[in-house]
Amino acid sequence: MGLAVLGSVLGMAVTLLTGRVVGAVPDVINDAPGAMSLAGFSWLLAGLLVVFVVDSLQPAVQQVASLTMDAAVTREIGIGITRPLLGPRRIAHLEDTEVLNVQEQAKGKGGFHLAQGLSNLPWLLASRVTLVGSAVIVGVMFSWLVAALLFAVTIFLEWFTGKMVEREIDVWWGNTEEQRRAGYVFDLGMRDAPKELRVFGLNNWLVRRYVHEWNAGLRTVWERRHQNVYWSFLTGALHLAANGFAIVLVGRAALAGDLPLTQVATTVPAILAIGVSMNGYGVAQVRRGLSAYRAMEKLPGTIAERHPEPVVTSRHRVETMPAREIRFEKVSFRYPGSGHEVLRELDLTIHAHQALALVGVNGAGKSTLVKLLGGAYRPTSGRITVDGVDLAELDLAAWQRRVAAIVQDFLRFPLSVTDNVVFGAVERADDKAALAKVAREAGIDDVVRRLPSGWETVLDKTFDGGVDLSGGEWQRVALARALFAVQAGAGVLVLDEPAAALDVRAEAELVERYLELTSGVASLIISHRFSVVRNADRICVLAGGRIVEDGTHEQLLDQDGTYAAMFRLQAERYVTATLPEDPEGIDA
Repeated sequence: MGLAVLGSVLGMAVTLLTGRVVGAVPDVINDAPGAMSLAGFSWLLAGLLVVFVVDSLQPAVQQVASLTMDAAVTREIGIGITRPLLGPRRIAHLEDTEVLNVQEQAKGKGGFHLAQGLSNLPWLLASRVTLVGSAVIVGVMFSWLVAALLFAVTIFLEWFTGKMVEREIDVWWGNTEEQRRAGYVFDLGMRDAPKELRVFGLNNWLVRRYVHEWNAGLRTVWERRHQNVYWSFLTGALHLAANGFAIVLVGRAALAGDLPLTQVATTVPAILAIGVSMNGYGVAQVRRGLSAYRAMEKLPGTIAERHPEPVVTSRHRVETMPAREIRFEKVSFRYPGSGHEVLRELDLTIHAHQALALVGVNGAGKSTLVKLLGGAYRPTSGRITVDGVDLAELDLAAWQRRVAAIVQDFLRFPLSVTDNVVFGAVERADDKAALAKVAREAGIDDVVRRLPSGWETVLDKTFDGGVDLSGGEWQRVALARALFAVQAGAGVLVLDEPAAALDVRAEAELVERYLELTSGVASLIISHRFSVVRNADRICVLAGGRIVEDGTHEQLLDQDGTYAAMFRLQAERYVTATLPEDPEGIDA
């Protein structure tokens, strides 16, 4: 910003020195009485040359400073948006339309970006310095009335430009949902589903859909800008007329002999400088950027207001929980904005040091139950207690550190194997013995030995030296991450479809090994394969949002209810699938 102001000052200095040089030339050449000495004129010319050279070099320095500032601002924008989004321990705000709209406004699109606004701020400030300085030069050299006229016209037109942009901002703030749709389509093509899109030949359709959503999101903004174009022409014409009028007055005064050459040579460039100092574009960009900044400032408050963080009202030793049990008491739940209850007055007890399996058809609410257990959502009604204490009264951050989960869509970090495992308990990242132990237990030690850089191999082939793992290998890495968390003291371990990428036998072997390794913690296993859950201490069947059956594998088969029917159906399918090659290959 200081460099931009310095550039304006240097520009005015060039104007003043040029006027002095031009005014002195005739008298110096003619050796007129009272003329500047040749030595003095040489110093004046040298001064003009030095100022001109410095002024010419200054834009290059400004560009470097501007790029540095842009990088810093972009980093701070990322922090300013992601920190309030990642801060809450629950995740309902990530599905709140109001929060998502404010987030989109903070990110900015179509010119509404904080970095663009701030990059124009130094130039806007510099134009203000140029405006004031040039107006002073015109007033001193020619006429204060003309200087005031030019100054007033410039300020008025910039104010008018700002009002037009404010109406544009109002339109933009009202259609961020469409902009989110465009962003979703873009991510779908670039990251989320590139293979499926090619298999089904949807590449052209996706491009057309992206253009459609983008246009829908910004069409009203463009319409407003098109309306502003006419006013921009009118304001430009008014500004041009004011500057032309001032130059005509200077010319008349010069022809009448009322204005010396030095004043003429200084005043005309100063009037032209006032003309170019009207920075309507800069005003527009700064205002657009400020609108994104206001959204970024608004984001934490919006999240806090709509989704207040729980206040810890008790001092229970969360690090030792659960010592006895976790209870779901008449728990009902529906997702924000939905009228459908996924869980309805569900009662369930998960005992410490016991492996509980949960089965049910797709959509029964098994994964939702896991989210409630981890505190990601609060029950719509009912409560969850840990050793008799309402989960809402516990330090949620501390409780979530007690829960280690492998969910169906577990994260595959494009980082080293080490990072992918120790993220289960990053505070113990230096515990190499625990790392080696969980690698053996999860069955990834052989995989790590085959990797080009061992534990430091990046698990993403888009990086130099990086590799991709198979689905089964990735799930073993995820299991190692959860086991590392258990090593660090996690008291609840959740396996949600723990090894769906493995074949039936490999998954059953993995879970059986897992049951041996985690006998000291409360475990919840969710799987659609009955061969996986049959060895759990208890099995619960979830249907219609409630637990409808509870018992061991043998007890549930004896009841001949939902579990028994589903078990037989799956067993028959496996017999049919495996009998031609392996008559004894029944995994269920």
